[in-house]
Amino acid sequence: MTVKPGTRSPAPPFTTSTLQQEAYRKLGFSVAQTMAVAQKLYEAGKITYMRTDSTNLSKLALSRAREVIISGYGEKYSKTRQFVTKSKGAQEAHEAIRPAYLDNQTTSGNQNEKKLYELIWKRTIASQMADAAIEKTTILINMNNSPVTFSATGEVIKFDGFLKVYTESTDQENNDEEKDLLPPVKNGTPLFYNIVTAVQKFTMPLPRYTEASLVKSWKSLALEGHQPMRQPSQPFRTGDMLRVKTGLEKNGR
Repeated sequence: MTVKPGTRSPAPPFTTSTLQQEAYRKLGFSVAQTMAVAQKLYEAGKITYMRTDSTNLSKLALSRAREVIISGYGEKYSKTRQFVTKSKGAQEAHEAIRPAYLDNQTTSGNQNEKKLYELIWKRTIASQMADAAIEKTTILINMNNSPVTFSATGEVIKFDGFLKVYTESTDQENNDEEKDLLPPVKNGTPLFYNIVTAVQKFTMPLPRYTEASLVKSWKSLALEGHQPMRQPSQPFRTGDMLRVKTGLEKNGR
């Protein structure tokens, strides 16, 4: 058994594009729906401006986040950090998207407004929390009556840190957050098999674009300088324009 200590760090607070991606993955919101709900939250004074490329938080927000984290989770969970915006020519006149009042973990309104607000609150608070401490573990399992060796690779969480509040999603469908977590074991521990299953896997072509992965790809092109991102909400508007001008069809999520 080999064990390598490591850490996982939280994602930055939301920009327009990352909010669109996460709202799609976690809540099933379309890009247009996310922007409409965010607009209502902003107009009600519940969040900061929702069209921004910036990942910065004000000094007041950083201080208040620290107070909320220490009060709710303890001082060891707090780690104040200021993220650097990577976008070329980013419009940083505004902060990252965050709750106007970090004391409020929930808000009033319809269900969509409550869900999106809670997502923004969790992402903001998690960005100011300590790294998670993990052990990257590989276990080799020998068999008494066979030369075959099995291996298991995964992570053991030693300190949850920001994971207590929030975990960023990915574009992969059916992503199981717990599939790579291993139970604590020691060298020499006898193991008894329960079920042995053989699984055949194939190399699959890249999946079709979802709204989230389309926004992510567009943003990547902007970061590399191949496609100018004139406004933070441009992917949202481009998606609508594609549907109108080319008849691009949205099928499910």
